[in-house]
Amino acid sequence: MTAKIAVVEDDPVLAQLLQDLLAERHAPVLFGDGEAFLADPGPWDLVLLDIEMPGLDGYETCRRLRAGFDNCDVPVMFVSVHDTPEARIAAYKAGGDDYLLKPVADDELRHKVELILRQQHRQRDLAAMSSAARQAAFSAMSTMGELGAVLEFMRASFTCNDYDSLARALVQSMGAYGLRGGVQVRGLAGCVSLTSDGEPGRPLEVAILENMRHMGRIVEFRSRAVVNYEHASLLVQNLPLDDPDKVGRLRDHLALLAEAADARVGSLDAASTLSRQQHGIEHALGGIRDSVHGLTRFLGRNREQTRVIMLDLMAQLEHTFTLLGLTPEQEAMISERVQQATVEALDLFDEAEDLEAAFADVVDQLEALSRSPA
Repeated sequence: MTAKIAVVEDDPVLAQLLQDLLAERHAPVLFGDGEAFLADPGPWDLVLLDIEMPGLDGYETCRRLRAGFDNCDVPVMFVSVHDTPEARIAAYKAGGDDYLLKPVADDELRHKVELILRQQHRQRDLAAMSSAARQAAFSAMSTMGELGAVLEFMRASFTCNDYDSLARALVQSMGAYGLRGGVQVRGLAGCVSLTSDGEPGRPLEVAILENMRHMGRIVEFRSRAVVNYEHASLLVQNLPLDDPDKVGRLRDHLALLAEAADARVGSLDAASTLSRQQHGIEHALGGIRDSVHGLTRFLGRNREQTRVIMLDLMAQLEHTFTLLGLTPEQEAMISERVQQATVEALDLFDEAEDLEAAFADVVDQLEALSRSPA
């Protein structure tokens, strides 16, 4: 499908390069400045917009384009040499949809243009196909009240066991309000970013969410807004500015959605941490039990060896008594002392075995606790 693309670029060499690349599949039209572009009613399927131009710069040109009626929804891709978060945020605030760095790489330009045009075509098809479904959704929303979408998300979030399913539930809840944009869910297991059509977040949207997540709970610029919590952010591109009361209600509902998603991520992370700790405890207890079993075998061998040594000592003493010329009383005294020492030594082994048994019982109790549900 051939698309009509406006190329607004004051550098004639780069403008010609862009025209040659785009003309392979589409119909590009060149403009040397913002005023000339805004004077042409179009309509356009895509706008490539330079930032630094004489007269109106790219930001102001985009703002005026968005303020109009005929081309207010046309995708705008900024083309600039500035690769800073500030430049990207300014482009997004002005109404841009994507960002391309100069010097322009041929493959990147073709890829981004085709991606935006496919998404634009898909949105138009979905809008046409879902008119009846949207009317039904709005009717249901009126019946159950706008808070119904928040309550439904809270219910659904309890069944979400990973970030991806939670992000998709958020996208579905935003769609119930007729809102477009994207969501980001982040925590110990990583980060998931999705657009309102369930696709992975585009680089510009991801960059905006990353850079604005620390700028406040709710950040608004015209029809766009970002709602931030520690583990979740919502990006809205089409707030109904013609209905201020509805915008106020939506702001509250979006905050509730983000807060509920934030709590669910915290719960998932806590469960994951607890599971890892439990596995670690079970592994450590297994090592302790192995050590206890080894100690038991060691004590048993030592006890038996001690018994053999003491009996052998008694036999040697009885043989030595005949050579030493000891009296029967002396022999009896020495034998009694050796037997007493033998008994005391074996008693020590018995005490060690009692301690080992008590320690094994403690290990059993700890293992039982580690397997019990929290």
